[in-house]
Amino acid sequence: MNNTAYAAGLACGILFAVAILLIFRKFNKNKLKGTFDERQELVKGRGYKYATFTFLTLITLDLVTESFGAFETLPVTRELVLFFILIIGVLVYAVYCIMNDAYLGVGTNMRSYRALMWIIIVLNGVSAIMGFRDGAMVDGKLVFGPFVSLLCCLAFVIIGVAFYIRGRSAAAEEKEEDI
Repeated sequence: MNNTAYAAGLACGILFAVAILLIFRKFNKNKLKGTFDERQELVKGRGYKYATFTFLTLITLDLVTESFGAFETLPVTRELVLFFILIIGVLVYAVYCIMNDAYLGVGTNMRSYRALMWIIIVLNGVSAIMGFRDGAMVDGKLVFGPFVSLLCCLAFVIIGVAFYIRGRSAAAEEKEEDI
């Protein structure tokens, strides 16, 4: 795939994503908003702290790895590793907040979030499949585009699983309280 076609596809993809988000926001303007109580704000702050320390640790590990010249022999590009580090930092924050019931505000419509997450998972999955079909390796290194789509897809699947686990544990807690 040449660079012009890739750039055109990327631009169309970004415009398509923005259009979907604008439409989604128009129809769910009030459903996505929620308020956070003081406990949730404290948990979110702790989540930011854990995500920041995770990010700093992984960036330091990346710098040490690069100083030894490992990226010349590894089958990944440095850009892909840096994006992976970003995704891990976001996942640490999201999963910590979800498990401590502080990711969504009080009164937030979970159905809207689920719908948006499924749209993101499907679109990134399709993008990853199309990218892998065009080739996943260039010069012995993993290609950035398909693997970024795959990482985004996996990140949202992990967030969805965390929501599912939290929902099941909350239901079990409510059931115990009723007894």
